[in-house]
Amino acid sequence: MSEDSYQQLQVLDERIELRVKAIRNENDWWLCKRGCDHCCRHLASPPELSHLEWMRVDEAVAALDISVRSEIKKKINLLLMQIASNNMPTHIICPYLDEDSGSCLIYDARPIICRIYGYFVARDGDFYCKFIETEVSSRVDSNVVWGNAEAVYNTLNQISGEPIPFEVHYSQATSLPCIEGC
Repeated sequence: MSEDSYQQLQVLDERIELRVKAIRNENDWWLCKRGCDHCCRHLASPPELSHLEWMRVDEAVAALDISVRSEIKKKINLLLMQIASNNMPTHIICPYLDEDSGSCLIYDARPIICRIYGYFVARDGDFYCKFIETEVSSRVDSNVVWGNAEAVYNTLNQISGEPIPFEVHYSQATSLPCIEGC
């Protein structure tokens, strides 16, 4: 990761965090926060991340304990087999989720979509779950100033290029989490 690109990604992370904090501060009832794993258990498709995001994810996975990396590798391989056989489940569980605790194993390195989900919207779709939609629509006093997902993705594409599909990233043997001797 080039230093300049990495710094630009950090600036984007900080901008996202400011919007997230503002929404939480203005709406103390907000459901999305660390520890909620509903979206992590109901992905519509495997992650498609920019080059820099994949690098950040790979570095975070490489820093995990060998047994955790082994579990992540099993989940990745299962998902790759499902993709190859065109036998995808309706809801995909993120391979970086600790399913027992409901916590993200790479939280500090989580992708941009994970950072904006629940707080940002775009013209062609929303980035929040039915729980947020129900909660927001039930509050007459709620005046949420959503973040702009399109602006975030335009910036991310400028910094790091177009998203790379999960199966393309992991088609390279070196992209799979290293289990021994990393």
